[in-house]
Amino acid sequence: MEYDDETPETVKARLEVLRKGIISEENSVNYYQTLIDKTPEDSDASIGMRRMYYDLMMEEKLHVKRFHELILKWENRYKTF
Repeated sequence: MEYDDETPETVKARLEVLRKGIISEENSVNYYQTLIDKTPEDSDASIGMRRMYYDLMMEEKLHVKRFHELILKWENRYKTF
């Protein structure tokens, strides 16, 4: 796909997808936090689970950050029209 062929409508559509996507990523962060909160630290297995949930949550936070970056990029692009 050629990015030089962007129109205001294609950029708006990109932003719509990004705004929906960031909600999903934020929900994932909250989901893993909930799992951490509900998993006791009463065994090595539970501690391992909590650590994995934490690692996954941190990965989702990176996704949220990237979505913010992309939203900013495409909002700035939209302003150029």
